[in-house]
Amino acid sequence: MLKLFENSGNQLFKYRGQIPLLLFCVAIPVIYFDKNQSFFLNHLGKSLQLILAILFIVFGHLIRFLVIGYKDVHTSGKNRDQQVANSLNTSGMYSIVRHPLYLGNFLIWMGLLIWFGNAWFLLLSGFFFYLIYREIIRVENQFLANQFGESYTSWSSKTPSFFPLKGFANIKQPTTLFSMKMIWKNEYPGIVSSLSSFWFISLMRLMFTEEKLTISTPLLVFALSIALFGFGSRYLKHKTNFFPKMG
Repeated sequence: MLKLFENSGNQLFKYRGQIPLLLFCVAIPVIYFDKNQSFFLNHLGKSLQLILAILFIVFGHLIRFLVIGYKDVHTSGKNRDQQVANSLNTSGMYSIVRHPLYLGNFLIWMGLLIWFGNAWFLLLSGFFFYLIYREIIRVENQFLANQFGESYTSWSSKTPSFFPLKGFANIKQPTTLFSMKMIWKNEYPGIVSSLSSFWFISLMRLMFTEEKLTISTPLLVFALSIALFGFGSRYLKHKTNFFPKMG
């Protein structure tokens, strides 16, 4: 049974970037049936709903930027396919929370769900996020404990797992230099994903409200801007020496 949970956690870790896409399969019918009954729209108004959604998304990305901007190669940071950690990262955002990238992801998704506007879907999606990341974090904690032993135990005993309960006041200065290029190189797919999700939600609401396939001029300009940023960043990463090779 323990082996089964470990394997599921490892698979969730590997595909954690794709798992939230499942929510969008459910989102389309929810948007259709809730097109005129948005909880946040009715209680906050569209402008405040938009501002609140953007704040959550931006703050989530900023937390990720503070992690990736100080990223060192092969630390317990941003790994996609498997657990990799030749050294334990305990400075910067890791000095106030053990899983800052997951916290950033959570805030981004909360922002998108606020813009989505359905309160029940937000609660269910939040619970889905909790179940998925609980397994991912459990497996990651076990890996780090096995890898670093007492160093991990000492750090984890005084550092919250997910939420920075003591705030950001006592953050420990990272030992590596901050790099905007490192952020751009690693985070542009996530930015494109957030912007595309925001655009998709806006388009679906517009289509279901107007009851016809229609794309407003602002949404068209928005889509072209996302594409330009995404393909431009990809070109810089794969066809030029603009970004650092390592990291």
